Amino acid sequence: MNTHHLCLGILSLGEASGYEIKKAFEETFSHFQATSYGSIYPALAKLTEQGLVSFREETQEKRPTKKVFTITQAGYEHFYQTLMNSEPAEQYRSDFLFLMMFAHLLPKTHVETLLNKQTEHLKTELEILQRIISECQSLTPGMRFTLEYGIAANQALLLLMQQRHSALLEEIDAARSPLES
Repeated sequence: MNTHHLCLGILSLGEASGYEIKKAFEETFSHFQATSYGSIYPALAKLTEQGLVSFREETQEKRPTKKVFTITQAGYEHFYQTLMNSEPAEQYRSDFLFLMMFAHLLPKTHVETLLNKQTEHLKTELEILQRIISECQSLTPGMRFTLEYGIAANQALLLLMQQRHSALLEEIDAARSPLES
């Protein structure tokens, strides 16, 4: 899915400003889709040009005028077709895994720092997902499932990190040549 589709998806749930769409990306969709904040407004402009979304301007006191976007009927139809024609391909990109691929080249203390940071990151992500699922009363069944999926994945990754942390550091030490030590 690209930023256009993600914007249409968010707007299919209700009207939103660009800022609210950005917050949805950060708080809800960031766990399984990536997009940059800088790509949201160009996507909304293109979707407006294509007639897939419309907007109204709201005057705000002591703030710039706010655009509130709404998906159009054509936008719903386009988004529906996208959902129907998309294959559920997983794309997993991770700087952490890239670094770990070459952990044997890094100092042991640095690898340990990376492992600790990733463990903390997973704990934070897990807390966020658990908070959302417990506090949000308006979840659709699909939304609840994606949160449960994220919780299960993060719990499994956290368990792996806890189980393999010490052994991995020992294995990396053992794999180093005497010149690297």
